Amino acid sequence: MDVHGSILALAFYGNIYNLSDLIPEERPELDPATALLRMFHKSGPAALEKIRGEFVTALWDGTQETLYLATDRFRVHPLFYYEDNDKLVFSSKIKSILACPFPIKRTINPQAIVDVTASSVIPTPKTIFNEIRKLPPGYVLRYYKGDVHLTRYWDIRFSAAEKPRKRQLKHELKENFTEAVSVRLKNESLPDEIGTFLSGGVDSSTVTGVLCKLLKRPIKSFSIGFGETRYNEINYARIAARAFACRHFEYFVTPRDAYETIPLLLNAFDEPYANASAIPTYFCAKLASDNGVKVLYAGDGGDELFAGNERYADQRFFDYYHKIPRWIREPIVGPTIFALADQFRFPLIEKAQKYISRASVPYPQRLTAYGLFETFPMPSLFEPGFIRSLGDGYDTYESIYSLYRSATGETELDRQLYIDLKHTIADNDLFKVVRMTANAGIAVRFPFLDHVLAEFAASIPAHIKMKGRRLRSFFKETYADFLPVEIRKKTKHGFGLPIPSWLRTDKRLNEMMLDLLLDPTTIQRGYFQKNTLEELVLRHQNDSTAFYGTILWNLMILELWHRNYSTLN
Repeated sequence: MDVHGSILALAFYGNIYNLSDLIPEERPELDPATALLRMFHKSGPAALEKIRGEFVTALWDGTQETLYLATDRFRVHPLFYYEDNDKLVFSSKIKSILACPFPIKRTINPQAIVDVTASSVIPTPKTIFNEIRKLPPGYVLRYYKGDVHLTRYWDIRFSAAEKPRKRQLKHELKENFTEAVSVRLKNESLPDEIGTFLSGGVDSSTVTGVLCKLLKRPIKSFSIGFGETRYNEINYARIAARAFACRHFEYFVTPRDAYETIPLLLNAFDEPYANASAIPTYFCAKLASDNGVKVLYAGDGGDELFAGNERYADQRFFDYYHKIPRWIREPIVGPTIFALADQFRFPLIEKAQKYISRASVPYPQRLTAYGLFETFPMPSLFEPGFIRSLGDGYDTYESIYSLYRSATGETELDRQLYIDLKHTIADNDLFKVVRMTANAGIAVRFPFLDHVLAEFAASIPAHIKMKGRRLRSFFKETYADFLPVEIRKKTKHGFGLPIPSWLRTDKRLNEMMLDLLLDPTTIQRGYFQKNTLEELVLRHQNDSTAFYGTILWNLMILELWHRNYSTLN
């Protein structure tokens, strides 16, 4: 399109919730695409700051011979890109880049293998291929004559008011959250086609309740259950559904479902992605689709904005140790406990020793302490040649440490929230929910991930947001007259899947695990040491926790991806 002598071309996918604000009053007849083009012509990439919504976009400025690529602030929709000396190729999926008719170099990124092994996902900007990268959330990529330059146009900044009034903050929270839901509702067509993910947690219950209040009618809610009591929270979902008079639907996921869904997972995620909760997410979306719903509202982001994850309370517990004056803590308390632990095997003293050891690990390393490589150091898990391919001193957690160092918050809680909004949300949760709902033919909305709401949440002081070790204390207090008491008092659980248990108890999944991980083809890839894989399997069989089962599932998905990828070459 020729706009005032400039040749501009725009590709845009997503939703804009303040479109009326972007169309000039004197030109109400402008269609959205033309309005966006005019806005970009006037302001350039800075126009992105005016958009409220989730999107991915590409803008070609023919006059300047410059291409701009951008994602929304939380990267609801990912964007991948490949560059070499003579071209830039980009797409919302890696497989589309690989299908490009021009020559595309692709080599496996060994660091990504370590990332998936340790934490199920590959952190931004990396992908499974050395040559393909993810555009970070809230960034603009500028491509001009072979040169790629990335600029951040938005970041969440934690800057609490000095003496905020708690009553006023509660009022503003309700206003901001209600608006975040209502602006999305204005874009929907038929109320009967709207539903919610309802786990029975605080986030999904609040989303469901506010939707019902705004629509002034019952809506459809969808929940997933499991036969295993430890993982099942269906009763809380039922409580919330009754409280808001929802038309409630349930589905119980079985080991057979998990087994039969694996091909879909490999097709949906075109790089290794091993968060097993993708399976219940898919079945929840499929249940909604089967019952006439086109759009699901989700609660993702609430924990990361309002301090609802269990690890925040864990870290604050360890922080208490540092409230003891250093002149007492370091020369007296610590040495005394360790000396007693060497002489006596009392459970209480052993717990105190473990507590001091964990609390003494400095930030940000404490956030990743006691993971896989504490139990199986990299030299014992990976082949020596593979370790050399990683480069000197590679640390899979450096992406976490980098986010910690760049966080704007002044408190440890704020820094942890920042990490999770950038990593857990963008690289894990959104990737999972968007890909799984799309495979079920469902669109999804994330009202918590509204940048206006997020910026307000970042202004709430950490000591108000989470009082002591009480997760989401401020949010729960705000909605105390709205949420059922059982929902407010329940402990944090999450949207998990009993994969670790099923790998032990289900014959097909157990056989698949053994066939994949101990198969000569897997060993010959040169990643893992066979004896360590055998030890992992053995420990899992004799361990009741989810620790080893989660790692084994990561390794299974990694090997399955390799075998699926080999068929695409």
